[in-house]
Amino acid sequence: MVLSRRTLLAIMIGLVAGRRLGAAAGQTGLEGFTLAGPPCTPDERATPAVPADASYRPGAPERSSLVERGVVGTPLTWSGTVTGLTCGRVKGALVEVWQADAHGVYGQSGFRLRGTQRTDADGAFRFETIVPGATPGRAPHIGVHVVVAGKPDFWTELFFPNDPQNAKDARFNPRLVLTMGGTATHRTGMFDLVLTM
Repeated sequence: MVLSRRTLLAIMIGLVAGRRLGAAAGQTGLEGFTLAGPPCTPDERATPAVPADASYRPGAPERSSLVERGVVGTPLTWSGTVTGLTCGRVKGALVEVWQADAHGVYGQSGFRLRGTQRTDADGAFRFETIVPGATPGRAPHIGVHVVVAGKPDFWTELFFPNDPQNAKDARFNPRLVLTMGGTATHRTGMFDLVLTM
């Protein structure tokens, strides 16, 4: 079917008018989502995924402090949020973490330096632990596993800025570096997890 110039012009005018009407009504293409966080920004990117390695052990207890008797090292309090790319903070997500001790050794039994926590109403979580040491062939890092009901599990690792072992770790990604603060005797860290959901 061949359309006349007049018909094509009428169609184009209708499309432009429809877009203006949608914008006037506040439509953004996200009407199917309940937005609980800040609006989307074009440069928002999902956190890179990193598969769990052999150091992972399922069944860690729900707790915010991983420090227990016998654990020594520089205290570290780190926090963050879980957010979906649809711009919503995720309430009730299960955030699981595990790490080596200050000497780069994982606990061989039990759940030493391992724990889980549910995100609060703002999608936030917070863990109290110690700065981990480097394990053989690896830079110091913290393993992270996020479970959101009805979505695929998410796995990644977080690293520490300016550590000389980062350059030797094949799994290191500069986008997975904690933002560090605090003092030499008590470090703080922040990292917001952004998931493709």
